Amino acid sequence: MADSPLDHIVDQLRSSGSSYFPQYSEVRSARVVGHTPKSDHYIYEIVLDFPDACERVNVRIYRGKSGQRSAQELARNETQNLQFVHQTAKRRKLRGIPRPVGDFSELGAVVSTKVHGLPLQSIIMKVALLPDNGNHRLLQLAARQAGEWLQQFHKATAGVPSVIDSDSLLTDMEKLCARAQKDGLPEDSTEAILMSAKCAFSKQKRPMRFSARLQDFVPLNVLVSEDGVGFCEFATLARQGPSLMDVAVFLATVEALEKYPFCNRDLISVVQDAFTEAYGISSQEQGLLTALRMKVLLQMFLQGRVTKESAERKKVMWANVMKRFLQRAAQRSAARVA
Repeated sequence: MADSPLDHIVDQLRSSGSSYFPQYSEVRSARVVGHTPKSDHYIYEIVLDFPDACERVNVRIYRGKSGQRSAQELARNETQNLQFVHQTAKRRKLRGIPRPVGDFSELGAVVSTKVHGLPLQSIIMKVALLPDNGNHRLLQLAARQAGEWLQQFHKATAGVPSVIDSDSLLTDMEKLCARAQKDGLPEDSTEAILMSAKCAFSKQKRPMRFSARLQDFVPLNVLVSEDGVGFCEFATLARQGPSLMDVAVFLATVEALEKYPFCNRDLISVVQDAFTEAYGISSQEQGLLTALRMKVLLQMFLQGRVTKESAERKKVMWANVMKRFLQRAAQRSAARVA
């Protein structure tokens, strides 16, 4: 008898694996080949051996409660998101999305096929640490593929274009700037951010793109392979929202890499420019996107680095680095408005 959710899942895959992969006959073995601990869950990789092939699946097992939601609720929500995205991808021929394997949500688990690829962030870091005389062709290609993939995903899940609530966004920005100023961000930086945001929001009168939002489309989760780009983080998927928020999250996360001394501005610009060009940002959207990107950067700064309470020195260092970085980002944002 299985003693844990993982044991139960392995036993189920071993006995019924061919029902999940009907192109093969019986499963010869099912073995766990690795695991990665996360803040609220574990990710396990399982290999299913068939007589003439093998398949890899990912198992995400939530541990305990996260906020007010139980592990079963979290797994059920992610399973539903994954089923929605997989059906959409199948209908619209969108590649790079995992297929759900069974429904193990009552065990607090989500099982899906593995999406292969190297995280885009790893590629960025490798190029930054091992520069090739300024030759960023492969990095540009990877960033362009990421932009094209996100555009295709938003088109596949598109809803009715809507006008965003500029007043609400501006109120959020004002609150974020006030908190950031209390945490040490200079007043001239927060003023520059708000000036840029007010200008952008005041011009936003037309309906904008709405679609499903991934909310976690960041370089660390974007998987690049020879076949293109893949993505498999759907726990926080929102069925509808402003599409530009996903773009803003990606650009802000890339820009935040500039806080590392070996990631210079030129390299970051290569990734951002290739991505936005491939996604297809119009001139009318550019100002709004800049404001949304700054909103995400402020949220990142206020969230701080996740460390133990005893590691106070690391928290201070993180805050100081992010302050300097945000000051430069605010200056660039103000310069665009001017």
